[in-house]
Amino acid sequence: MDYDVVVVGAGPAGSTAAKNLAEHGVQVLLVDKEKFPRDKPCGGGLPTRVIKQFPYLEQVVNSISYGSVTHSSSQKYEVKVLRDTPLLAMVLRKKFDYDLVKIAEKEGAEFRDNTTVIDCTISDEKVTITFADASSIDAQMVLGCDGVRSLIAQKLQLAHENGKKCICLMHEQSMKDSDLTKYFTDKRLVHLFIKAQGIAGYGWIFPKKDHINIGMGEFESAVDVSKSRLSLKDTYENYISFLKEKKMLPPTYAVGDIKGGTLPIFPLQKTYSLRALLCGDAAGFINPITGEGIYYAMCSGEIAASTVIEALQNKDVSEQTLAQYQKRWMKAFGRDLRLLGRFNKWWGRDSEKIVRLLSYDRKLARLIIGVTGGQISFTQYKFALLFRYLFACFKDIFRKK
Repeated sequence: MDYDVVVVGAGPAGSTAAKNLAEHGVQVLLVDKEKFPRDKPCGGGLPTRVIKQFPYLEQVVNSISYGSVTHSSSQKYEVKVLRDTPLLAMVLRKKFDYDLVKIAEKEGAEFRDNTTVIDCTISDEKVTITFADASSIDAQMVLGCDGVRSLIAQKLQLAHENGKKCICLMHEQSMKDSDLTKYFTDKRLVHLFIKAQGIAGYGWIFPKKDHINIGMGEFESAVDVSKSRLSLKDTYENYISFLKEKKMLPPTYAVGDIKGGTLPIFPLQKTYSLRALLCGDAAGFINPITGEGIYYAMCSGEIAASTVIEALQNKDVSEQTLAQYQKRWMKAFGRDLRLLGRFNKWWGRDSEKIVRLLSYDRKLARLIIGVTGGQISFTQYKFALLFRYLFACFKDIFRKK
């Protein structure tokens, strides 16, 4: 074998897996089709539990946000949360992803960028990876961490057929510290606009140390196809104009390079096969309410690495053995993703009531923001959430009277 494991895709999932494998003496090759450092369409907001679980990330965080403001679609209600402790950690994906690659290399992983995988064949004896230059390598196992359009998932015949996606548009550019403080305070308040410009999703503003990230995402699963609507690009341009009118951006603010991307909404039914595992976006590991995926990517990379290490030590890379991976990620975060997925279509409905309730009930607001923002487990707090929501609805009846 040329390598023990080939990891295809050097995003957070792939780099985390490669780091953990290399730490345990596994001969691992990490490959990516792009030339690094490379950018990726993303808000770049990390739930604080990512830092708690992966403390080495403290060295690559760009800034910290200590609060958020959530705006209802009518702009009549808003929910402001201010904290003395971090709410979100902010990163610049171009730097963040490359830093993770370098951390993996430091532990002993080999990295090849600008290297496109065009085929993956698996037999009882080995995995063969073929590259665009017609060269190939053999390995004992492969990890597919190659994104929403994963070639590895397709080759394993595990990919969703016409699965619904979240479509995003965003741009990130430098901004003076004085302007960031003026518009978003020294707490670097995050702003979220529910159903911004009428989309089945939300818009965001993520202020960072010396950059600003502005975007919007629409969930295809919640779109009312019977209604005519503008293209997302036109909607995005209207959104920027709206932010200027609301004096949330300088009047001379000019939008730079707009990037688009797609995200999976629901996990794949199966994320393992003979000699192969899928992680991150390739496995559909995304918060189906917010679209956040870095936490799930890194967790799945770590879980995959521990599963692979056991399989290699026991010299058993069968599908039956690797099924342990799915059980482990399901226990770690899969139940949360399933529960959150039940509320995905909420984006296509009237959200005014829920934001109004949140604006009146601070405890409900903290719970909702904690769950959707990835600070706390939905599975663990579901009954507390239900009780608080019913209590808030009861209070709302008397408030109306």
